[in-house]
Amino acid sequence: MKIPLAWLEQECGGPVDRAALLDHLHESGARAGLHADHVVEVLPPPELAHLGSVRGLAAEVRARNAAGPTAPQRSASPCSASPCSAPLPGGLALTAEDGLPARVAAAVVRLPGEVRLPGAAADRLRAAGVPLTGTVADLAAYVGIETGQPLGAADAGELDVTGLRLRSAGPAGPADPADPAGPPPEGLLLRAGERTVAVLGRDTPAAAVPADGRDTLVWAWWLDPAAAHPAPGTGPGPDGPPAVRGHDPRSCDRAVARLVALVTDWAGGTVTAAGGAGADAPAPRVLRPDPGELRRLVDPDLDLATLAALLAAGGALVAPPEQGRPLHVTVPAARPDLDGVPALAGEAARVRGYPTLPRRLPPSAAGPWPDRARLLRRGLTTAALRRGLQQVTTPVLLRSGEPLGAVGTPPEAEPVTVHGRAGLRAMRVRGSLLPGLLVVAGRALRRAGAAHVFEVGQVPRSAALGDESWRLAAVLAGAVAPPSLVEPRPRTAGFADLDGLLRTAAAAAGHEAFELTPEPHAEFAAGASFTVRVRGTAVGRAGILSEETAALADAAGERVCCAELDLDLLGGPAPVPPTVRVPEPLPPPAFNVTVVVPEAVSAGEVLRVVARAGGTEDRRTAVKDLLQGGQVPTGHLSLTVRAEFLRTDDGPLRDERRRRREAVLRALADRGWSGR
Repeated sequence: MKIPLAWLEQECGGPVDRAALLDHLHESGARAGLHADHVVEVLPPPELAHLGSVRGLAAEVRARNAAGPTAPQRSASPCSASPCSAPLPGGLALTAEDGLPARVAAAVVRLPGEVRLPGAAADRLRAAGVPLTGTVADLAAYVGIETGQPLGAADAGELDVTGLRLRSAGPAGPADPADPAGPPPEGLLLRAGERTVAVLGRDTPAAAVPADGRDTLVWAWWLDPAAAHPAPGTGPGPDGPPAVRGHDPRSCDRAVARLVALVTDWAGGTVTAAGGAGADAPAPRVLRPDPGELRRLVDPDLDLATLAALLAAGGALVAPPEQGRPLHVTVPAARPDLDGVPALAGEAARVRGYPTLPRRLPPSAAGPWPDRARLLRRGLTTAALRRGLQQVTTPVLLRSGEPLGAVGTPPEAEPVTVHGRAGLRAMRVRGSLLPGLLVVAGRALRRAGAAHVFEVGQVPRSAALGDESWRLAAVLAGAVAPPSLVEPRPRTAGFADLDGLLRTAAAAAGHEAFELTPEPHAEFAAGASFTVRVRGTAVGRAGILSEETAALADAAGERVCCAELDLDLLGGPAPVPPTVRVPEPLPPPAFNVTVVVPEAVSAGEVLRVVARAGGTEDRRTAVKDLLQGGQVPTGHLSLTVRAEFLRTDDGPLRDERRRRREAVLRALADRGWSGR
């Protein structure tokens, strides 16, 4: 869409920087360029269709300059609708094929004579380079630039306005004697009887209809951007994909309604009939964002009433806010981009003015690890790996007749069975990590003579969806130390090794130590069965397997030490606040100059000359080298001075350094001193 900069500056209330405007448009993802330095052509993406109208673009420019809305009508959504737009009258029979991703709005108007625009409107069109014709084409051009929605017009006396319909054309449309160009392949057409009135997706200029009192048909179209598939290297135009026109299907209705209002107000005409057909706008969406999160993203000091006013100025309908409760925001169908808290915060910031945003976001109060459970699992896994245990993953489903299936499961727990096809009917979900872990340990004992394994996994509490708990289970059995001269046989794992593992796990969980309370458990041997507690709360079990249970695990005669902890009961360590290392400051820029002076000249005088001429302070200059004799003339000294300075120019550093050094050399020459 071509938007005259004169229009944009009038809407913004001041001059607009061309370069900054193009930079903002490119940053937003829109394609933009200047034409003859007085018109900007904008091809916005579908989610930013309001940038294709002068009103929407002006609202964006005012927001980026922190000017805010300047009038009540400009506080509305930056869509292409005008505040003067009213619902279209009925009476025009317009039909559309089912399922077409497009919409057309049309009206039949009658002009009594030549159209004469008001002086300001005529000046705007002249600034846009639009020749005035005295017909409805002038009004269509004005509305097109104002709303970003192009309109077309034709003599209604030559068309069958009772048979207007929106339809699709096949790959090879039939030839039309009344339309020599014929329908384009695979297009959407507005037809009047058997004649093609318009091709959707192409900006059809309004025809210069004679203003002799005859009826004139005006129309506007909307096409779903997702339905347009551009060919590589093509753009909007007669042979490329259509440009984005409005946020929602009703944008064409609002453009025609605006044209109808201008026909009545400016030209003294009448409206015979109007109507629309095709895709309709979806229902408004209701969002309930957290006001605290919105304020955190926009400005933590923003009060709730101001926040609601900003969202309402963006086009949303906001219920009266209440402290401590979410906002009730109704988003119109014209704003599909407002789909969550970040988008609402961005809209509030746009209306309020981007430069008013704080330069830095407020610090997070949750710490670097807001998920304490995840931090606990990671710490316990690292601790077990460092003690030499091997992490494994065991099956979740067990057969109902599994000998070890009940090991570690509380007696009162009801098993979670699986109902499905024949191969899964005899399966149930594990109630503990120990059965699968003992199977792995038994295989390791038979093959390697040692088993030091652990697993971190989830176990269901009940059959309810999501009712699960994270657990850590460990098994120690077999040799833990090789044979030596003192111990000719390998030392096997004992309960002391399991107790050391539990102490390491307690430290990783942020506790001093676990309490081991002797209590009987069905799978452990009498006298070696304990309940693990933290400050009196039971969090797991630990002990040595009984002979019967060890035999079921193919570890008969072995001493198998086991432990299982419920991680949900441990709580997890407190998050560690992040530490920020402030980088060392970079040394200031500097330049060096060598000066030869008589011995009677003091070094302080030389430093003062260099500082004054170099535009720096005396304390930033120092003598780095002193030479006498050799190539230095008799009775003279050679001083090498380093001068640091604070930057004052925005240009390249090397240019500023060169300018300062040349100024110093000129000052030295004025004193009669030799410098280089």
